[in-house]
Amino acid sequence: MRDFWTRNVNAERLRGQAVSRHERGDPRYFADLEAQRYRSHRHIMPWIRAMQSGRTVLEVGCGVGLDSYAMVQLGLNLTAIDLTEVGVTTAARRFRRESVPGRFLVSDAEQLPFTAASFDYVYSFGVLHHAADTAACIREVHRILRPSGEARLMLYHRHSLNELVHRITGAPLEEKEELCPVVRRYTRAEAVALCQNFSKVDVGVDHLFGEGYGPLFRLTPWWLYRALSRTIGWHLMILAVK
Repeated sequence: MRDFWTRNVNAERLRGQAVSRHERGDPRYFADLEAQRYRSHRHIMPWIRAMQSGRTVLEVGCGVGLDSYAMVQLGLNLTAIDLTEVGVTTAARRFRRESVPGRFLVSDAEQLPFTAASFDYVYSFGVLHHAADTAACIREVHRILRPSGEARLMLYHRHSLNELVHRITGAPLEEKEELCPVVRRYTRAEAVALCQNFSKVDVGVDHLFGEGYGPLFRLTPWWLYRALSRTIGWHLMILAVK
């Protein structure tokens, strides 16, 4: 997985096409990637804004730090980890250049390098279904959360339109030209079971499809997109309270 995501830096390409023509780390590179990410994933920013300013958050699987940057701009005290050196280095350099506070580490989510009860929030968007042991990662998330702390996790949804389309077409789920070694998908019930150690678990569904669907994304009426997203969307949006 480390090798795959080092070669295929998350958010840099969309179905095989570069999102930005600018050099990795350039301010225009980040502007291009953020514009595409939040245009296509319209549910991410409300998910981030629901966290309380001034609290501590650990992002698991930060990539080049797009959501990390958004969280800090909203006043969260950020620590972020990624499996890849390229992700951590790219994100940390941006934060240093812009004098933005944040701590970045290369780490494996199955063995988080933090003491128990260290964070108010753990945020992980589209990451833990790629882990060798997703259940072990979620146990670690529970361990490092403070009492009443919140985990905000996104996992892929098996009972989704996107799953059906990929099964019919045989297209890879992540990169156009290379199969990702691990891409798990879960039902709502399976997601709840993964979070069995938490005192409260709520699992919603969102994100019918993104810009990889071309004109269909632009032309689908918003009311229809939203209605279908809540039932056959690709993203299980998990809020688990310790």
